[in-house]
Amino acid sequence: MSDKERNTHNIDKVQLVYARVLEMVSHVGIAFLAAGYIVYVLQLLPVSVPIDAIAGNWHLKASEMQQKLHTPAGWSILSSPAALLQGDVVSYLSIYYLAMATVVCLAFASVIFYREKNYLYTTIALLQVVVLLVAASGLIH
Repeated sequence: MSDKERNTHNIDKVQLVYARVLEMVSHVGIAFLAAGYIVYVLQLLPVSVPIDAIAGNWHLKASEMQQKLHTPAGWSILSSPAALLQGDVVSYLSIYYLAMATVVCLAFASVIFYREKNYLYTTIALLQVVVLLVAASGLIH
């Protein structure tokens, strides 16, 4: 048995799926980050907060800058469809997308666990997805 065969034999199917999904999500996320940055810096879409206003208030804490510039917080930027067509929101969405990468990977892993009839790990993976979604939603303060 060659080294390659030995290594692939020891790798769990769930690990392979998780790694493939993470790789795909990461590549898309990096492209999304770059696109969001370009859209924001080149002002290809209108922005809710001008770049110079951000630069002028860089010394403030995030919460203070948010109050001073009247910017939405957290997921509230998704409250209106028109807000999604602003350059700074596109940039935020790319960061949100990358933050949710673990949730996507765990969802795929839970499917593999279920197919392997490993119901304990399926439950654990799904509970992790639920906990991460609840935490990201801001429902619990």
